[in-house]
Amino acid sequence: MNNVIVNEQQLQIEVDKLKNEFAETKDIYREVCVLLFFRHGITPTANKLYQYVRRGSMSAPAEALNKFWLELREKSRVRIERPDIPENIAVVAGDLIASLWSEAQKAAQAGFSELIDNATSEILQFKMQAENANQSTEKVGLLLIESQDKLESALKRVSETDYLLSGNTKALIKQENALNTLRVERDKLSASIFDIKASFSKDLSDITLALDKAEERFRGLEEKSLLELDRTRQQIKKLEKEIINLRLKSANEQSVYIKDTSKLQAVIAELNHKKGSLSGVVSELKNQLKIERRQATVRSKQVSNKPKKAI
Repeated sequence: MNNVIVNEQQLQIEVDKLKNEFAETKDIYREVCVLLFFRHGITPTANKLYQYVRRGSMSAPAEALNKFWLELREKSRVRIERPDIPENIAVVAGDLIASLWSEAQKAAQAGFSELIDNATSEILQFKMQAENANQSTEKVGLLLIESQDKLESALKRVSETDYLLSGNTKALIKQENALNTLRVERDKLSASIFDIKASFSKDLSDITLALDKAEERFRGLEEKSLLELDRTRQQIKKLEKEIINLRLKSANEQSVYIKDTSKLQAVIAELNHKKGSLSGVVSELKNQLKIERRQATVRSKQVSNKPKKAI
């Protein structure tokens, strides 16, 4: 479990380095695809890419992933003989490899045959010259020397032919080794494609299941929303009736209030009138009381100023 945590941490560090190296979001997603698939052997998915990069919308990793698989398929077209590969691709790839092998053999065989034909024609020519030399005794020595030189040249050419044949044989061996390497790579990529298809099928199944669940939740929410909407409409109708009743009741109460207010205003006016009358009476009484108090004071002073009779 610790190894998994360490690998995830190391992978996140490498992704952060890529985020610093590339400015464009699509370039970052492309490089992360390469990092996961080729360096760590992890099949990239849109969710996994977005989990590591966390840039752009969810459509950005999906587009980068589709482009990555497209480029990978374009670069690995010559991959043949797997049950899950389309027949037309297998035929084209097989024809290509067969044509490469045939052309290599033809090239080697053509070079070798040309050298053999040249050597054979020269040997026949030497034999004819040798027969002519036997017929002329005077030219035997010169022709013999000339024949020996040409024979040495021919032997040299035969040696060169053997050398070229050896080189062509080595080239054929190298091409055969390269072909075997291509076959091994083809098998590896075929296995990878099989794993990718299996992973894609699983992801597709998960997505389909998630969509079914989402659709089921949507139907439930739709039914609940319709019930809530119907309940709300009923409440609105009820409230509208209550509002109409309240308006009628308020209008009646307002009419009664206006009538009561008019009566009260009349009463208040009458009371104010009485208050004014009473205020005049009170004022007059106060004045009379002041006059009586003054008169009482004067009488009191007069009484006190009278001489007292002797007894």
